[in-house]
Parts: sequence; C-alpha cells; structure tokens
Amino acid sequence: MIIHTTGKSYNHELDLLNRKIVTPESAFGLLRKTLISNIGQERLKGFLIRFGWEMGVYDADQALKEKLTIEELFKQGPIYHCMNGQISGAEYEGRVEIDEHQQVVSLMGSGTWENSYEALDHLKRFGKSEHPVCHTLIGYASGFMSTISGQRVLAKETACIGKGDSTCCWVLKTQNEWDEELKDELPYYNEEPIVKELQYTYEQLLEQKNTVTRLMEFQKVLTEEIANGSNLQTIIDIVYNLIQIPILVQDIDLRSIAYAGLSQDEFNKVQDEMGLYMKENSSIFPQTRKEKHQLPFRKKMIQMDHHGHLIVPFLIEKEVFGYCTFLYNDINTANTEEDYMLLARIANAASLILLNEKTRFESYTRMKGIFLEQLLNGAISSKKEILVKGRYIGVNLELPYYLAILEYKNPSLALEEEFHFQEKIFETISQYSKREEVNSLIGLYEGNFILFITREEKEKRSMESDMQGLYQELNKKYPNFKFKLGVSNEGNRIEHLKQQYEEASVTLRLNTARQVVLYKSLGIVGLLINSNNRSGIKMLANQELGPLLNKEDPKMGELMKTLYIFLLNGGKLEQTLLDLSISMSGLLYRVKKIENLIDKDLRNPTDAYQLLLLIESLIALGEISL
Repeated sequence: MIIHTTGKSYNHELDLLNRKIVTPESAFGLLRKTLISNIGQERLKGFLIRFGWEMGVYDADQALKEKLTIEELFKQGPIYHCMNGQISGAEYEGRVEIDEHQQVVSLMGSGTWENSYEALDHLKRFGKSEHPVCHTLIGYASGFMSTISGQRVLAKETACIGKGDSTCCWVLKTQNEWDEELKDELPYYNEEPIVKELQYTYEQLLEQKNTVTRLMEFQKVLTEEIANGSNLQTIIDIVYNLIQIPILVQDIDLRSIAYAGLSQDEFNKVQDEMGLYMKENSSIFPQTRKEKHQLPFRKKMIQMDHHGHLIVPFLIEKEVFGYCTFLYNDINTANTEEDYMLLARIANAASLILLNEKTRFESYTRMKGIFLEQLLNGAISSKKEILVKGRYIGVNLELPYYLAILEYKNPSLALEEEFHFQEKIFETISQYSKREEVNSLIGLYEGNFILFITREEKEKRSMESDMQGLYQELNKKYPNFKFKLGVSNEGNRIEHLKQQYEEASVTLRLNTARQVVLYKSLGIVGLLINSNNRSGIKMLANQELGPLLNKEDPKMGELMKTLYIFLLNGGKLEQTLLDLSISMSGLLYRVKKIENLIDKDLRNPTDAYQLLLLIESLIALGEISL
C-alpha cells in the first residue's frame, strides 16, 4: 500500500518577532549535559541563569499586556512557571512596599518549588551535587519579578533536591536589599559576548601552552644534565638559576643532600623548623620499613615561622628516600600548582641521580668486600699483589688498620627476610662510612659483617668513637635487632690480617655486657690468647677445671655457668643468686659441689682469679659457650 500526502499548515497568529518555543525536558537535559562537558559547571550556571532570565522577562511582558494590578502580576509568576512545565507547583509568601506613584520601593519573598525539572534531571544524569542546581528557575524568577517591578530583583536557591535536600527553597529580594550577601552571584547575570568567551578560552589555552612549554624546556634541561653525568648539587644550582626559588633536597632523616638559594643561616633555620615540625607530626612521615614503602603524601604545603614549604617526597627502589622542597616567604601567595609540577620533576631527577650513585657506590663497595674476603681466606698470598690490588680499589693497605666484626641477632627473622636485612645493613654501613669519611672495606664472613678500617695518624676521632657511632645508627634504624661489635688491636702488616680477625672474634665472644668492645680492653685475657698458647691453655684448663669441662653432661654445664657468674661477681652470693635466678640454698649447694669436684677453695683470691682467667680464655678460644 502506498500513501501520498500533501497539505499546508500555518499559524497566522504567531508573532515572528516574539515567539515562544516549547522544548521537551529530555531535549533540554541533553543540551545541559553537553554544555557541562564543553564549558564546565561554573560557566554553565551563568548561561542557564541568563537563559531563565530571558524566559521570565518574556512571560512578564505577556502578563503586563493584560493590564493586571501589581498584586495580580506577582501572583501570575508562579502560574506561568507551572504552565511552562518547569515545576509542578509552588508555595510562597512575600511582602511588597509600593509608593504613592505605584512604584515598588522594596520587595521580599520566599517559597518552595515542587518537582523542579532541573533538579530531577540533574539527579538522573549526574547524581547529587554539592550546590543547588535549579539555575534556570532562579533566572526565571529573577527576570519575571525584575520586569514587573521595574527594578532589579534577584532570587537565590537556599535548598535543592539536586543536592539531596527534601525540597527546593528560594528567597527573592531587590538587589539593594541583598547588600553584600549575593555579591558573588552577580557576575552570573552579566552576559558576556561570544568574543569575550572565546578570548577567555584562548587566554586559558595560551597559558596552558606556555606552562607546558616551560615544563618541556625544564625537563629538557634536567634530562641533559642527568645524561651528562652531573651530580645532584650541580643540577640544583642550575634549577635555582632558572626559576629563582630556593630548593632543598634532604634524605628521610632530614640530612641535607643538596640545596641552593639559601645562606648558611637560612639553611640552619630551615633545618631546625623542619626537624621540629617532623617531631610534632611524626605520624605523617614514614618511620618503619613498611611505612617507607608507602608515599606519605604526594605533596604537602606548610607555612612555618620563617618559610613556607612545598614538599614532594621521592623514592629509591620503592622506598621513600627523602624530600624535595621549594621554600617561600609566604606560600599563600605562590603559584603552587605550577611549582608542584616543576618540583615533581626535580624529585624524579633526584631519584634517578641518587639511585645511580647508590648503585655505583654499592657495586664498588661490594667489590672491595670480595677483596676483603679473599684476604681473610688467604686467596692472595703475595704481599706485593695485595698492595697493588688495594691501590686499585683506593685503599692504602700499608696504613695501620683495625678489623671489626659486627654480629646481629633476631630469632624471628625468616631466611628470605634475613637476606633482605643483610642488604639493608650493608647499605647502612656503607652510607655511614661515606658520610663520616671512614675508609673501610665491608664484607660478609662466617655469617657476620667484617669491617677493615684503615687509620691515619692525623685522624682526631678514636676507633671506639667511630664504632660507637655506627652502633647507634644501626640501633636507631633497626631497634628490633641486637648488635655487637668486636674490634681488634691495631694492625700494621696486612699479611697478619688473620691475626686481627682472631682478636676481633675473641673480643666478640667475650662481649657480654657492652655493645662495642676493643681487644685492648680485655687486659690479661687478651695477652694470654695473643700468645697463641692454645694447647697450654687447654692443658691447664683440663687440669684445673677437670670434670666441669664434660660437655656431654648438662649438669656440668650448669655448674660451669654457676662458677663463672660467681667468680665474675667476686664471690658475692646475693648478686649471683639474682643473676642465676636460684635460691640461696641451691646456690650454696652448687658452690660446695664445684669446690669438691675441682678441689679448690673459691674464697681463695688466687684460686678464684686463676679460674676466672681460664674460663674467659676458653670462651675467647670458642671452647665453651656460657
């Protein structure tokens, strides 16, 4: 079937210069959604308010043609509003003051709208808003009331379904009666020509283009300097000359790595105020190993007493390593958004440079550690070859030296965790040696860390002071571990390195109370062991201690420990029973049994001193462990 139709349709009453167009809600919603995507919420608000204003002015002009009274005109507004389909109903009350010439002097009103199409459409398309969304309705009410009253009347939405309120509420006043309360809303009523809109958009695009260009040029400078092998201080100096903002790069413990644009006094003030801030806000900054794997913040802005700080953390090998900071007199006046993009690139450059330095330094240090292990194993026998290889790695092996053994303990440490922890200890010792200018070789030998440290006569710090500093740093970083350091006597001939190792081992075995012990502090026990008279010591021990050396009998082990503690305490029963956690009668029984077994009077000072020396010598030789 084919149907042909022809015809004509006209609306002869249509006023072509002042026509009204009916638009479905869905079509208007689509227009609103498209405008939000293209010009944003803020500019859309101004557009819709002006759009609603024009609709209100049109309906007011139509109402004025009907020669209605002022009161009737005011009531006509909500009626038109409902007839247009913008709302389904309204409740309102108001007060209008009119002078003798029938001119409006003041006007105030308030009310609610039911089923605002604008609020419902916004919920459907975008969900809840943070602010009222009935911009067209606000514009309509303002335009209608301004036209019929002959002066500027503005409406404001105080509650809105579109932001989760139970109803849409509004307030209406003349512009003069609003005073300063509606000052921020006035720009939305002022129409800007499309040329100005385009100019604004162009200026924004130009600004963004200039920002991107500056960032690209900045990144190019950083990349070229990194590629040329420049160190971090050189790069920080170049960056400061480019942007003229003081810069500070610190490690996680706030030790300075590099800075530019600060005098020494300013630098000290920054260090002090940042240290105080970190102490008062310790929860913000990473402390434990687990926290160091998580960025505490991407950027942080702080205004302190002397400077404003813009801080960006940076990572090395997935751990927070330190912070890059821009410093301002007043951070509130700074362009922190653009500066943050610059600072983030500096942080990335710092990560790359420091990772490269860390890798290079650790590789070099490990190479020296392997050389140390070869020396201890006797893999290099020629003194000449030893000295030549020492020069290759930057160590003068003809200088006096010490050997230190570092022991660490944590019973709960799993095997795979121990390997990771060894890496961390190695890194900490390396960083400490570099920072404190301790010329050392670091290696692993027989399950402990070995430090070969050369000393020059001009050095002011003592060996004990250096080792105490290392212990304190390790103890601070790894509080759940127990560390001990045994340090040899000073050695003068590298071919006798094994002897220094034995001295450090003896010191470590006898180290029961202190964390750092030097071999020279062992006194006569050290001299006995240093004589290398091992067989003589063992023979005398067997003669004097006899049955107490029977390792297969656990009771003999208990008696040997009791004897050692008793002798260490100078024969004081009260202290000994506290150390052993036994009763007085039990202690007296043990002392009597020991005296019978070895046929000695433990109250005799000569016998007691000789026995204590023998036991400590056996401990130092590794023959017994108590």
